[in-house]
Amino acid sequence: MTPALPRRWRIAIVSAAAFAFIVKILLALDTYGTNDVYAWERFAHWSALFGSGLYSIDLAFNHPPSMIHVLAAMTWFAKTTGISFPFWLRLPAILADTASLWVVYRLFAARLNEVSVRWALLLLAVSPTLILVSGFHGNTDPVVIFFLLLAVYCIQQRSPDWAPGAAVGAAMCIKILPLIVLPVFFFYLSGLRRRVVFLASAAAVMIVCWSPYLFRDPLPIFHQVIGYQSIYGHWGLTWLVCQLPFFRDSWHDAFQHYGAYVVLATITVAAFLINRRSDKPTLYAQTGAAFFFFLAVANGFGVQYLAWLVPWTIGLGIIPVAFFTLASGAFLFVVYNWWSGGFPWYLADSNYVGDFAGHLDYPLTLCWISVIVLAWTGWKSREAAFPTLRTQILLGIVAIPLIIYPAWLQATRTDARTYPPANDHAALRSIDASEYAMLSQAYYKLGRYTDAVVAARTGVALDPSLLDAWNNLARACIKLERWDEALNAAHNAVRIAPDDATANASLAELFSRR
Repeated sequence: MTPALPRRWRIAIVSAAAFAFIVKILLALDTYGTNDVYAWERFAHWSALFGSGLYSIDLAFNHPPSMIHVLAAMTWFAKTTGISFPFWLRLPAILADTASLWVVYRLFAARLNEVSVRWALLLLAVSPTLILVSGFHGNTDPVVIFFLLLAVYCIQQRSPDWAPGAAVGAAMCIKILPLIVLPVFFFYLSGLRRRVVFLASAAAVMIVCWSPYLFRDPLPIFHQVIGYQSIYGHWGLTWLVCQLPFFRDSWHDAFQHYGAYVVLATITVAAFLINRRSDKPTLYAQTGAAFFFFLAVANGFGVQYLAWLVPWTIGLGIIPVAFFTLASGAFLFVVYNWWSGGFPWYLADSNYVGDFAGHLDYPLTLCWISVIVLAWTGWKSREAAFPTLRTQILLGIVAIPLIIYPAWLQATRTDARTYPPANDHAALRSIDASEYAMLSQAYYKLGRYTDAVVAARTGVALDPSLLDAWNNLARACIKLERWDEALNAAHNAVRIAPDDATANASLAELFSRR
Protein backbone atom coordinates (compact mmCIF):
# COMPACT_ATOMS: atom_id res chain seq x y z
CA MET A 1 0.00 0.00 0.00
CA THR A 2 1.35 3.41 -0.97
CA PRO A 3 1.94 5.60 2.11
CA ALA A 4 -0.04 8.82 2.23
CA LEU A 5 1.63 12.16 2.71
CA PRO A 6 0.42 13.77 5.97
CA ARG A 7 -1.85 16.74 5.52
CA ARG A 8 0.57 19.25 7.03
CA TRP A 9 3.27 18.12 4.60
CA ARG A 10 0.89 18.41 1.64
CA ILE A 11 0.02 21.95 2.72
CA ALA A 12 3.69 22.85 3.19
CA ILE A 13 4.81 21.50 -0.19
CA VAL A 14 1.87 22.97 -2.12
CA SER A 15 2.32 26.33 -0.37
CA ALA A 16 6.04 26.33 -1.15
CA ALA A 17 5.36 25.48 -4.79
CA ALA A 18 2.72 28.21 -5.05
CA PHE A 19 5.08 30.74 -3.47
CA ALA A 20 7.88 29.83 -5.88
CA PHE A 21 5.49 29.96 -8.84
CA ILE A 22 4.28 33.46 -7.92
CA VAL A 23 7.84 34.74 -7.42
CA LYS A 24 8.87 33.33 -10.82
CA ILE A 25 5.90 34.93 -12.56
CA LEU A 26 6.61 38.30 -10.94
CA LEU A 27 10.28 38.09 -11.94
CA ALA A 28 9.29 37.18 -15.49
CA LEU A 29 6.87 40.12 -15.68
CA ASP A 30 9.04 42.77 -14.00
CA THR A 31 12.54 41.98 -15.24
CA TYR A 32 14.19 41.46 -18.59
CA GLY A 33 16.61 38.68 -17.62
CA THR A 34 20.09 37.85 -18.84
CA ASN A 35 21.77 38.37 -22.20
CA ASP A 36 20.36 34.97 -23.19
CA VAL A 37 17.00 36.71 -23.52
CA TYR A 38 18.10 39.21 -26.14
CA ALA A 39 19.88 36.40 -27.97
CA TRP A 40 16.58 34.50 -28.05
CA GLU A 41 14.80 37.64 -29.24
CA ARG A 42 17.29 37.86 -32.10
CA PHE A 43 16.77 34.19 -32.92
CA ALA A 44 13.00 34.70 -32.96
CA HIS A 45 13.27 37.73 -35.25
CA TRP A 46 15.86 36.27 -37.60
CA SER A 47 14.30 32.81 -37.83
CA ALA A 48 11.12 34.47 -39.11
CA LEU A 49 13.23 36.16 -41.79
CA PHE A 50 15.65 33.40 -42.76
CA GLY A 51 14.13 30.11 -41.56
CA SER A 52 16.77 27.38 -41.43
CA GLY A 53 19.17 29.78 -43.14
CA LEU A 54 19.66 31.19 -39.66
CA TYR A 55 22.16 28.40 -38.95
CA SER A 56 24.46 29.73 -41.64
CA ILE A 57 23.92 33.40 -40.79
CA ASP A 58 24.07 33.39 -36.98
CA LEU A 59 26.63 30.95 -35.58
CA ALA A 60 25.29 31.55 -32.06
CA PHE A 61 22.06 29.70 -32.92
CA ASN A 62 22.88 26.17 -31.73
CA HIS A 63 19.38 24.98 -30.82
CA PRO A 64 17.34 22.28 -32.59
CA PRO A 65 15.30 23.55 -35.58
CA SER A 66 12.11 22.61 -33.74
CA MET A 67 12.75 25.70 -31.62
CA ILE A 68 12.04 27.83 -34.69
CA HIS A 69 8.41 26.71 -34.40
CA VAL A 70 8.43 27.46 -30.66
CA LEU A 71 9.92 30.92 -31.21
CA ALA A 72 7.24 31.69 -33.77
CA ALA A 73 4.57 30.77 -31.21
CA MET A 74 6.20 32.91 -28.52
CA THR A 75 6.40 35.86 -30.90
CA TRP A 76 2.72 35.44 -31.76
CA PHE A 77 1.75 35.36 -28.07
CA ALA A 78 3.82 38.49 -27.41
CA LYS A 79 2.16 40.40 -30.26
CA THR A 80 -1.33 39.15 -29.46
CA THR A 81 -1.29 39.75 -25.70
CA GLY A 82 0.97 42.79 -25.50
CA ILE A 83 3.05 40.99 -22.88
CA SER A 84 6.71 41.13 -23.82
CA PHE A 85 8.65 38.29 -25.41
CA PRO A 86 10.94 37.77 -22.34
CA PHE A 87 7.91 36.70 -20.30
CA TRP A 88 6.79 34.12 -22.87
CA LEU A 89 10.34 32.81 -23.13
CA ARG A 90 10.40 32.13 -19.37
CA LEU A 91 6.83 30.89 -18.91
CA PRO A 92 7.47 27.33 -20.26
CA ALA A 93 10.30 26.86 -17.75
CA ILE A 94 8.09 28.12 -14.91
CA LEU A 95 5.32 25.69 -15.85
CA ALA A 96 7.86 22.90 -16.34
CA ASP A 97 9.13 23.33 -12.78
CA THR A 98 5.64 22.81 -11.39
CA ALA A 99 5.07 19.79 -13.61
CA SER A 100 8.48 18.35 -12.64
CA LEU A 101 7.58 18.59 -8.96
CA TRP A 102 4.41 16.58 -9.60
CA VAL A 103 6.31 13.91 -11.58
CA VAL A 104 8.97 13.57 -8.86
CA TYR A 105 6.24 13.34 -6.24
CA ARG A 106 4.71 10.48 -8.20
CA LEU A 107 8.08 8.79 -8.65
CA PHE A 108 8.58 8.73 -4.87
CA ALA A 109 4.98 7.89 -3.97
CA ALA A 110 6.14 4.66 -2.31
CA ARG A 111 8.66 6.48 -0.08
CA LEU A 112 6.58 9.36 1.20
CA ASN A 113 6.83 8.00 4.73
CA GLU A 114 10.56 8.87 4.76
CA VAL A 115 11.25 12.21 6.40
CA SER A 116 14.26 12.94 4.15
CA VAL A 117 12.10 12.46 1.03
CA ARG A 118 9.48 14.87 2.37
CA TRP A 119 12.10 17.50 3.13
CA ALA A 120 13.73 17.02 -0.26
CA LEU A 121 10.37 17.51 -1.99
CA LEU A 122 9.87 20.69 0.02
CA LEU A 123 13.30 21.97 -1.03
CA LEU A 124 12.51 21.10 -4.64
CA ALA A 125 9.23 23.02 -4.44
CA VAL A 126 10.92 26.20 -3.21
CA SER A 127 14.34 25.70 -4.84
CA PRO A 128 16.12 29.08 -5.13
CA THR A 129 18.07 27.71 -8.09
CA LEU A 130 14.88 27.05 -10.05
CA ILE A 131 13.36 30.37 -8.97
CA LEU A 132 16.37 32.25 -10.34
CA VAL A 133 16.89 30.19 -13.50
CA SER A 134 13.24 29.81 -14.54
CA GLY A 135 11.96 33.15 -13.28
CA PHE A 136 14.89 35.37 -14.19
CA HIS A 137 17.59 33.84 -16.41
CA GLY A 138 15.59 33.14 -19.56
CA ASN A 139 16.40 29.77 -21.14
CA THR A 140 14.83 26.40 -21.83
CA ASP A 141 16.78 23.96 -19.61
CA PRO A 142 14.00 23.23 -17.06
CA VAL A 143 11.67 22.19 -19.91
CA VAL A 144 14.19 19.58 -21.07
CA ILE A 145 14.48 18.20 -17.54
CA PHE A 146 10.69 17.90 -17.24
CA PHE A 147 10.49 15.73 -20.37
CA LEU A 148 13.31 13.51 -19.09
CA LEU A 149 11.53 13.09 -15.75
CA LEU A 150 8.38 12.23 -17.67
CA ALA A 151 10.31 9.57 -19.60
CA VAL A 152 11.59 8.08 -16.34
CA TYR A 153 8.06 8.06 -14.93
CA CYS A 154 6.71 6.31 -18.04
CA ILE A 155 9.30 3.56 -17.68
CA GLN A 156 8.62 3.20 -13.96
CA GLN A 157 4.89 2.89 -14.71
CA ARG A 158 5.64 0.23 -17.34
CA SER A 159 4.13 2.30 -20.13
CA PRO A 160 4.68 1.11 -23.72
CA ASP A 161 8.28 1.77 -24.75
CA TRP A 162 7.26 4.31 -27.35
CA ALA A 163 5.99 6.64 -24.57
CA PRO A 164 9.34 7.31 -22.84
CA GLY A 165 10.96 7.42 -26.26
CA ALA A 166 8.55 10.15 -27.32
CA ALA A 167 9.27 12.08 -24.11
CA VAL A 168 13.03 11.90 -24.71
CA GLY A 169 12.45 12.94 -28.33
CA ALA A 170 10.45 15.94 -27.11
CA ALA A 171 13.35 16.85 -24.79
CA MET A 172 15.73 16.64 -27.76
CA CYS A 173 13.49 19.11 -29.57
CA ILE A 174 14.29 21.72 -26.91
CA LYS A 175 18.02 21.08 -26.42
CA ILE A 176 20.39 18.22 -27.15
CA LEU A 177 21.48 17.86 -23.52
CA PRO A 178 19.55 14.52 -23.21
CA LEU A 179 22.50 13.01 -25.09
CA ILE A 180 24.25 13.06 -21.69
CA VAL A 181 21.84 10.51 -20.23
CA LEU A 182 20.71 8.69 -23.39
CA PRO A 183 23.09 5.76 -22.69
CA VAL A 184 21.50 5.39 -19.26
CA PHE A 185 18.02 5.02 -20.77
CA PHE A 186 19.30 2.73 -23.52
CA PHE A 187 21.05 0.22 -21.26
CA TYR A 188 18.40 0.36 -18.55
CA LEU A 189 15.83 -1.05 -20.97
CA SER A 190 16.24 -4.80 -21.31
CA GLY A 191 16.16 -6.47 -24.68
CA LEU A 192 16.89 -5.30 -28.21
CA ARG A 193 13.24 -4.85 -29.16
CA ARG A 194 12.52 -2.45 -26.28
CA ARG A 195 15.60 -0.40 -27.09
CA VAL A 196 14.75 -0.19 -30.79
CA VAL A 197 11.18 0.93 -30.06
CA PHE A 198 12.46 3.52 -27.59
CA LEU A 199 15.02 4.99 -30.02
CA ALA A 200 12.66 4.83 -33.00
CA SER A 201 9.97 6.70 -31.09
CA ALA A 202 12.45 9.39 -30.01
CA ALA A 203 13.76 9.71 -33.57
CA ALA A 204 10.23 9.94 -35.01
CA VAL A 205 9.32 12.82 -32.69
CA MET A 206 12.55 14.60 -33.56
CA ILE A 207 12.12 14.18 -37.31
CA VAL A 208 8.55 15.49 -37.21
CA CYS A 209 9.36 18.46 -34.98
CA TRP A 210 12.65 19.32 -36.67
CA SER A 211 10.89 19.39 -40.06
CA PRO A 212 10.92 20.93 -42.56
CA TYR A 213 14.17 22.65 -41.63
CA LEU A 214 16.03 19.39 -41.05
CA PHE A 215 15.69 18.52 -44.74
CA ARG A 216 16.51 21.98 -46.05
CA ASP A 217 19.85 22.58 -44.31
CA PRO A 218 20.92 19.33 -42.61
CA LEU A 219 24.67 19.99 -42.58
CA PRO A 220 24.62 23.44 -40.91
CA ILE A 221 22.02 22.19 -38.43
CA PHE A 222 24.03 19.17 -37.33
CA HIS A 223 27.25 21.16 -37.31
CA GLN A 224 25.90 23.79 -34.93
CA VAL A 225 23.50 21.73 -32.84
CA ILE A 226 25.62 18.62 -32.30
CA GLY A 227 28.93 20.47 -32.37
CA TYR A 228 27.98 23.01 -29.70
CA GLN A 229 30.60 23.64 -27.00
CA SER A 230 29.85 25.61 -23.87
CA ILE A 231 32.02 28.26 -22.19
CA TYR A 232 35.43 27.01 -21.09
CA GLY A 233 37.22 28.09 -17.92
CA HIS A 234 34.19 29.29 -15.94
CA TRP A 235 33.55 26.29 -13.76
CA GLY A 236 34.94 23.27 -11.97
CA LEU A 237 37.94 21.53 -13.47
CA THR A 238 38.31 24.05 -16.29
CA TRP A 239 38.32 26.92 -13.81
CA LEU A 240 40.85 25.04 -11.67
CA VAL A 241 43.29 24.28 -14.49
CA CYS A 242 43.07 27.89 -15.66
CA GLN A 243 44.62 28.82 -12.30
CA LEU A 244 47.58 26.47 -12.87
CA PRO A 245 50.51 28.23 -14.57
CA PHE A 246 52.06 24.99 -15.87
CA PHE A 247 48.90 23.96 -17.77
CA ARG A 248 49.83 24.53 -21.41
CA ASP A 249 47.64 26.07 -24.11
CA SER A 250 47.65 22.82 -26.07
CA TRP A 251 46.33 21.01 -22.99
CA HIS A 252 43.56 23.59 -22.65
CA ASP A 253 42.65 23.10 -26.33
CA ALA A 254 42.50 19.33 -25.90
CA PHE A 255 40.41 19.60 -22.74
CA GLN A 256 38.02 22.04 -24.39
CA HIS A 257 37.52 20.00 -27.55
CA TYR A 258 37.61 16.44 -26.22
CA GLY A 259 36.73 16.66 -22.53
CA ALA A 260 32.99 16.25 -23.06
CA TYR A 261 33.53 13.17 -25.24
CA VAL A 262 35.59 11.53 -22.49
CA VAL A 263 32.86 12.26 -19.94
CA LEU A 264 30.14 10.91 -22.24
CA ALA A 265 32.19 7.79 -22.90
CA THR A 266 32.61 7.30 -19.16
CA ILE A 267 28.87 7.63 -18.60
CA THR A 268 28.21 5.14 -21.41
CA VAL A 269 30.60 2.51 -20.01
CA ALA A 270 29.26 3.00 -16.48
CA ALA A 271 25.65 2.68 -17.69
CA PHE A 272 26.51 -0.54 -19.54
CA LEU A 273 28.20 -2.11 -16.52
CA ILE A 274 25.69 -0.98 -13.89
CA ASN A 275 22.68 -2.19 -15.85
CA ARG A 276 24.14 -5.67 -16.16
CA ARG A 277 23.71 -6.07 -12.41
CA SER A 278 20.66 -7.79 -11.02
CA ASP A 279 20.40 -5.13 -8.30
CA LYS A 280 20.77 -2.15 -10.60
CA PRO A 281 19.68 1.25 -9.22
CA THR A 282 16.46 2.87 -10.38
CA LEU A 283 16.47 4.78 -13.65
CA TYR A 284 15.81 7.98 -11.71
CA ALA A 285 18.90 7.43 -9.55
CA GLN A 286 21.08 6.54 -12.55
CA THR A 287 19.95 9.55 -14.55
CA GLY A 288 20.57 11.89 -11.65
CA ALA A 289 24.00 10.38 -11.01
CA ALA A 290 24.93 10.88 -14.68
CA PHE A 291 23.97 14.56 -14.51
CA PHE A 292 25.83 15.05 -11.22
CA PHE A 293 28.98 13.45 -12.61
CA PHE A 294 28.77 15.36 -15.88
CA LEU A 295 28.51 18.75 -14.21
CA ALA A 296 31.15 17.87 -11.61
CA VAL A 297 33.78 17.28 -14.32
CA ALA A 298 32.31 19.27 -17.23
CA ASN A 299 34.63 21.15 -19.59
CA GLY A 300 32.02 23.80 -20.32
CA PHE A 301 29.47 25.62 -18.22
CA GLY A 302 26.55 28.01 -18.13
CA VAL A 303 25.04 29.02 -14.80
CA GLN A 304 21.60 27.82 -15.92
CA TYR A 305 22.99 24.26 -16.05
CA LEU A 306 22.58 24.06 -12.28
CA ALA A 307 18.82 23.71 -12.91
CA TRP A 308 19.54 20.30 -14.49
CA LEU A 309 20.41 18.83 -11.11
CA VAL A 310 17.69 20.06 -8.77
CA PRO A 311 14.86 17.57 -9.60
CA TRP A 312 17.22 14.57 -9.34
CA THR A 313 18.29 15.18 -5.74
CA ILE A 314 15.41 13.39 -4.02
CA GLY A 315 16.52 10.35 -2.07
CA LEU A 316 20.15 11.41 -1.63
CA GLY A 317 19.79 12.46 2.00
CA ILE A 318 18.90 15.85 3.39
CA ILE A 319 22.46 17.05 4.14
CA PRO A 320 23.90 16.91 0.57
CA VAL A 321 20.63 18.19 -0.87
CA ALA A 322 20.45 21.12 1.56
CA PHE A 323 24.13 21.89 0.93
CA PHE A 324 23.57 22.01 -2.83
CA THR A 325 20.34 23.99 -2.44
CA LEU A 326 22.04 26.71 -0.40
CA ALA A 327 25.34 26.74 -2.31
CA SER A 328 23.81 26.81 -5.79
CA GLY A 329 21.19 29.36 -4.79
CA ALA A 330 23.82 31.64 -3.22
CA PHE A 331 26.11 31.30 -6.24
CA LEU A 332 23.37 32.17 -8.72
CA PHE A 333 22.19 35.01 -6.50
CA VAL A 334 25.58 36.74 -6.44
CA VAL A 335 26.25 36.05 -10.14
CA TYR A 336 22.95 37.55 -11.27
CA ASN A 337 23.43 40.46 -8.89
CA TRP A 338 26.90 41.09 -10.36
CA TRP A 339 25.57 40.97 -13.91
CA SER A 340 22.58 43.16 -12.98
CA GLY A 341 24.74 45.86 -11.40
CA GLY A 342 23.05 45.35 -8.03
CA PHE A 343 19.47 45.74 -6.83
CA PRO A 344 16.92 46.23 -8.28
CA TRP A 345 17.49 43.62 -10.99
CA TYR A 346 16.31 44.19 -14.53
CA LEU A 347 18.98 43.36 -17.12
CA ALA A 348 21.80 40.95 -16.25
CA ASP A 349 24.16 41.31 -19.19
CA SER A 350 27.27 39.15 -18.84
CA ASN A 351 28.43 40.29 -22.29
CA TYR A 352 28.78 43.80 -20.88
CA VAL A 353 29.66 43.21 -17.22
CA GLY A 354 32.09 40.37 -17.81
CA ASP A 355 33.12 37.04 -16.36
CA PHE A 356 32.27 36.02 -12.80
CA ALA A 357 35.30 33.73 -12.47
CA GLY A 358 37.96 35.49 -10.40
CA HIS A 359 35.46 37.92 -8.96
CA LEU A 360 33.25 35.28 -7.36
CA ASP A 361 35.71 32.44 -6.79
CA TYR A 362 34.48 31.63 -3.29
CA PRO A 363 30.76 30.97 -4.08
CA LEU A 364 31.80 29.27 -7.34
CA THR A 365 34.09 26.85 -5.49
CA LEU A 366 31.50 26.17 -2.80
CA CYS A 367 28.84 25.43 -5.42
CA TRP A 368 31.18 23.13 -7.34
CA ILE A 369 32.00 21.24 -4.14
CA SER A 370 28.27 20.79 -3.49
CA VAL A 371 27.88 19.24 -6.96
CA ILE A 372 30.82 16.91 -6.28
CA VAL A 373 29.11 15.88 -3.03
CA LEU A 374 25.94 15.10 -5.01
CA ALA A 375 27.93 13.04 -7.50
CA TRP A 376 29.67 11.11 -4.72
CA THR A 377 26.41 10.52 -2.86
CA GLY A 378 24.68 9.38 -6.04
CA TRP A 379 27.55 6.98 -6.79
CA LYS A 380 27.38 5.48 -3.29
CA SER A 381 23.61 4.94 -3.72
CA ARG A 382 23.19 4.90 0.06
CA GLU A 383 21.18 7.52 1.86
CA ALA A 384 22.47 8.67 5.24
CA ALA A 385 20.17 8.64 8.24
CA PHE A 386 18.13 11.76 8.84
CA PRO A 387 20.14 14.07 11.13
CA THR A 388 19.07 14.66 14.69
CA LEU A 389 17.66 18.02 15.77
CA ARG A 390 21.00 18.90 17.35
CA THR A 391 22.83 18.17 14.10
CA GLN A 392 20.29 20.19 12.13
CA ILE A 393 20.81 23.22 14.37
CA LEU A 394 24.59 22.87 14.18
CA LEU A 395 24.56 22.64 10.37
CA GLY A 396 22.22 25.63 10.18
CA ILE A 397 24.60 27.66 12.32
CA VAL A 398 27.56 26.64 10.13
CA ALA A 399 25.65 27.55 6.93
CA ILE A 400 25.23 31.19 8.00
CA PRO A 401 28.94 32.19 7.98
CA LEU A 402 29.83 29.68 5.27
CA ILE A 403 27.15 30.47 2.64
CA ILE A 404 24.39 32.89 3.57
CA TYR A 405 26.30 35.82 5.06
CA PRO A 406 29.09 35.90 2.42
CA ALA A 407 26.49 35.87 -0.36
CA TRP A 408 24.49 38.67 1.24
CA LEU A 409 27.63 40.70 1.87
CA GLN A 410 28.75 40.22 -1.74
CA ALA A 411 25.41 41.34 -3.12
CA THR A 412 24.64 44.26 -0.84
CA ARG A 413 28.09 45.80 -0.36
CA THR A 414 30.66 44.66 -2.89
CA ASP A 415 28.27 44.55 -5.85
CA ALA A 416 25.72 47.17 -4.83
CA ARG A 417 24.16 49.16 -7.66
CA THR A 418 26.13 52.29 -8.61
CA TYR A 419 24.02 53.45 -11.58
CA PRO A 420 20.27 54.05 -11.96
CA PRO A 421 18.00 51.25 -13.26
CA ALA A 422 17.04 53.52 -16.16
CA ASN A 423 20.46 52.75 -17.64
CA ASP A 424 19.32 49.15 -18.19
CA HIS A 425 16.57 50.30 -20.53
CA ALA A 426 19.01 52.55 -22.40
CA ALA A 427 21.38 49.61 -22.69
CA LEU A 428 18.63 47.47 -24.22
CA ARG A 429 17.97 50.18 -26.78
CA SER A 430 21.65 50.12 -27.76
CA ILE A 431 21.55 46.32 -27.88
CA ASP A 432 18.54 46.46 -30.22
CA ALA A 433 20.45 48.89 -32.40
CA SER A 434 23.43 46.54 -32.55
CA GLU A 435 21.13 43.65 -33.45
CA TYR A 436 19.80 45.63 -36.41
CA ALA A 437 23.34 46.50 -37.44
CA MET A 438 24.15 42.79 -37.42
CA LEU A 439 20.99 42.09 -39.43
CA SER A 440 22.01 44.73 -41.96
CA GLN A 441 25.40 43.09 -42.34
CA ALA A 442 23.76 39.68 -42.83
CA TYR A 443 21.51 41.10 -45.55
CA TYR A 444 24.53 42.74 -47.19
CA LYS A 445 26.40 39.42 -47.37
CA LEU A 446 23.33 37.85 -48.98
CA GLY A 447 23.21 40.63 -51.60
CA ARG A 448 19.88 41.91 -50.28
CA TYR A 449 20.96 45.55 -50.26
CA THR A 450 17.51 47.13 -49.92
CA ASP A 451 16.82 45.06 -46.82
CA ALA A 452 20.30 45.95 -45.54
CA VAL A 453 19.44 49.65 -45.86
CA VAL A 454 16.16 49.24 -43.97
CA ALA A 455 17.85 47.34 -41.13
CA ALA A 456 20.71 49.85 -40.91
CA ARG A 457 18.28 52.79 -40.83
CA THR A 458 16.48 51.14 -37.91
CA GLY A 459 19.80 50.69 -36.15
CA VAL A 460 20.86 54.33 -36.48
CA ALA A 461 17.38 55.47 -35.44
CA LEU A 462 17.73 53.48 -32.22
CA ASP A 463 21.31 54.59 -31.59
CA PRO A 464 22.72 57.43 -33.74
CA SER A 465 26.18 56.84 -32.25
CA LEU A 466 26.45 53.27 -33.54
CA LEU A 467 29.35 53.08 -35.97
CA ASP A 468 28.52 49.69 -37.49
CA ALA A 469 25.01 50.77 -38.44
CA TRP A 470 26.29 53.88 -40.28
CA ASN A 471 28.97 51.84 -42.04
CA ASN A 472 26.47 49.21 -43.16
CA LEU A 473 24.10 51.92 -44.36
CA ALA A 474 26.85 53.57 -46.39
CA ARG A 475 27.99 50.32 -48.00
CA ALA A 476 24.46 49.17 -48.87
CA CYS A 477 23.53 52.57 -50.30
CA ILE A 478 26.66 52.54 -52.47
CA LYS A 479 25.55 49.21 -53.94
CA LEU A 480 22.13 50.74 -54.66
CA GLU A 481 23.74 53.95 -56.02
CA ARG A 482 21.93 56.08 -53.47
CA TRP A 483 24.81 58.53 -53.41
CA ASP A 484 23.44 61.25 -51.14
CA GLU A 485 22.33 58.86 -48.40
CA ALA A 486 25.58 56.91 -48.72
CA LEU A 487 27.63 60.11 -48.38
CA ASN A 488 25.67 61.22 -45.33
CA ALA A 489 26.10 57.80 -43.70
CA ALA A 490 29.84 57.72 -44.46
CA HIS A 491 30.30 61.23 -43.03
CA ASN A 492 28.49 60.20 -39.85
CA ALA A 493 30.66 57.10 -39.53
CA VAL A 494 33.85 59.14 -39.92
CA ARG A 495 32.56 61.69 -37.43
CA ILE A 496 32.03 58.92 -34.86
CA ALA A 497 35.37 57.18 -35.56
CA PRO A 498 37.75 59.29 -37.69
CA ASP A 499 40.30 56.47 -38.00
CA ASP A 500 37.87 53.67 -38.84
CA ALA A 501 39.05 51.86 -41.98
CA THR A 502 35.58 50.91 -43.25
CA ALA A 503 34.19 54.40 -42.86
CA ASN A 504 37.15 55.99 -44.65
CA ALA A 505 37.04 53.38 -47.41
CA SER A 506 33.37 54.16 -48.04
CA LEU A 507 34.06 57.87 -48.10
CA ALA A 508 37.00 57.42 -50.46
CA GLU A 509 34.92 55.31 -52.83
CA LEU A 510 32.17 57.92 -52.87
CA PHE A 511 34.61 60.74 -53.65
CA SER A 512 36.18 58.71 -56.44
CA ARG A 513 32.78 58.02 -57.99
CA ARG A 514 31.80 61.68 -57.79
